[in-house]
Amino acid sequence: MATIIAVHGTFAGPTAANPDGSPPPELQWWEKGSVFEKEMHDFIDARDGELNFVPFPWAGDNSETQRRDAGERLTRFMRELEAKSEPYCLIGHSHGGSILSDALLESAARKRPLANLKRWITVGTPFLKLRKEVFLLTRLSLMRKVIFVASMMLLLMFIVYVLATQLGNERTLFGNTFPRVWIATGVLASLPALTFYIVLHWLDSRSLLSYHSRITRRAKNNFGARWLPLSHPEDEAIQGLALLPDARLEFFDKSFAVSSITLLSVITLPMIYFLILFSPPAMVGIAEWLKTEIYDANASPEAEAALAALRNQLVVARKGDGQEVTTESGAPVQPPQDRKAAWQQYREKREALEAQYPNLDAIERGIRFKRRFFEAGGQPCPSGTLCGGGHDLSINSGLLLHVVTDELSWALGAADLQDRRKRWFWSLFVPAIIVPAILGVVALLLMVVIQALATFISAVASKFLNGITNAEVKRAAYGNDTAGEVAIGALDRPMWVEKSLPRLPAAVADIITDYSNAAASLSIAKFRRAIGQIRFAVPSHTADTAISTYFTWKELVHASYFDVPEFRKLIAQAISRSEGFAPSERFTADPDFTRTAEWLSEIENAPGTTDEPSDRDPGPKDSKAVAAVVGSTVKASP
Repeated sequence: MATIIAVHGTFAGPTAANPDGSPPPELQWWEKGSVFEKEMHDFIDARDGELNFVPFPWAGDNSETQRRDAGERLTRFMRELEAKSEPYCLIGHSHGGSILSDALLESAARKRPLANLKRWITVGTPFLKLRKEVFLLTRLSLMRKVIFVASMMLLLMFIVYVLATQLGNERTLFGNTFPRVWIATGVLASLPALTFYIVLHWLDSRSLLSYHSRITRRAKNNFGARWLPLSHPEDEAIQGLALLPDARLEFFDKSFAVSSITLLSVITLPMIYFLILFSPPAMVGIAEWLKTEIYDANASPEAEAALAALRNQLVVARKGDGQEVTTESGAPVQPPQDRKAAWQQYREKREALEAQYPNLDAIERGIRFKRRFFEAGGQPCPSGTLCGGGHDLSINSGLLLHVVTDELSWALGAADLQDRRKRWFWSLFVPAIIVPAILGVVALLLMVVIQALATFISAVASKFLNGITNAEVKRAAYGNDTAGEVAIGALDRPMWVEKSLPRLPAAVADIITDYSNAAASLSIAKFRRAIGQIRFAVPSHTADTAISTYFTWKELVHASYFDVPEFRKLIAQAISRSEGFAPSERFTADPDFTRTAEWLSEIENAPGTTDEPSDRDPGPKDSKAVAAVVGSTVKASP
């Protein structure tokens, strides 16, 4: 008996039967009953007994961890075949080929030459180019990191004690009598960390086999000559993953956040107002500054006393109706009989005070300010500060209104007007006209500043977000989920193989290209006819359901290999030449037998190359390959 083991690629799960009872979809190449299996039985004979075709299913996610787990499983299966001394060949498509490489590397690590493995064939396989993290701690799993750090705690405590003792000149608690205690304590404190480091380093070395030169050299010597890579020169997976490190995927434009952040300028002024209004320290500070810097600078006790008396006379003149009136000081006063004469007397005294005190208006404003915001019921507020201590909303809002009306109008020239009527008009004009104009200018300046900041923030954020998004998309595209390793590219050969064989000959490559182009033309026509259905469908199609419904992935060269009869015959030619296998009479009589033999000889007899797919400048087709790879990272199924 001879066996062919078929390992599928990423996203290629078993074909499910249609729930409505309709004919099942076409089986995939690696499944039992597929066209590929049937042709292998038709074209290949086992030299001793029956030809056995064995599918090797695995989870199929784009995960390096899952691929390595599958490689360990495949190693166990190959060990069973070795025990039977049964010749076998391996075929892996896409990352199924990566599973083959992992299984062979594991066998090399266990010093198993796998004498009965006659050939292993990879089809369109992008082998990841990985780099090991420099430090052991970064290579460990989370659980091992926690254990490693815990093992270092005793050493850390000892180091902290030593530093605190030496730097603080404190009394030494240990080692006063016998200084050797210091050395013994340090050694004992270091012992757990050293022990765990050695153990974890040993476990780490066993998990990262591809970085051991002895193992990789053994794998190359044992299995390198039995490897046959078959890949199209324009395979999207190989080219896309190889060129992905150099791709700069701009997900966020430099100005993506400018409009959103600049929109804040609309509410900036109200926000500033409310921030000040509800900030007790700010309100108390404003009140104290006005009182100290503006009103106390013009204060005069004599003028204030004269103004208080004059104000009492004004109250009497205005409110008196022949009955007794109580002034602001609480004293009862009998109003004059002639109110006109009282008003005349008040004006004369006022003019006399203005002549005596040129800044009388400023003194009067100071009195009014203190009465409004620093006094309650004629008595100073507690601690002599703003009444309410900045917590009274009515006083706070009144103070801010006072600043933008009374204070602003006087600052803009009301104090220079001699005519009281003009002064009052100016006091009304400034709040109604000039204040909104000033606030408008301030708002525009804030908008300019915010827009400049938004441009800077957006540019920095876009660079940062593009960086982490690029890294995450590339990580997802590579399936790079192993601890301690970073994917930095992809090769068309395993890392432990020095040279790559050439890609498929042009004759067979062109046939595969024509097939994928034909599939693309059919899918595009079907998708064009279905655009209206997608637009008005209920429920609406999402991007992934639309693609999976109207595209087959045969539009990609990477997914078309096994649909091309000539390529299937090329694989049959390669296996039939292996020890334990032979071409069937039907195959030798096939018109393509000679042609496939020539293709295989062209591949096998060509000199290998150390060039990598990313060594050449990318072209438009490579850009499409990168796009296909990036798109595949968000697909649930091919």
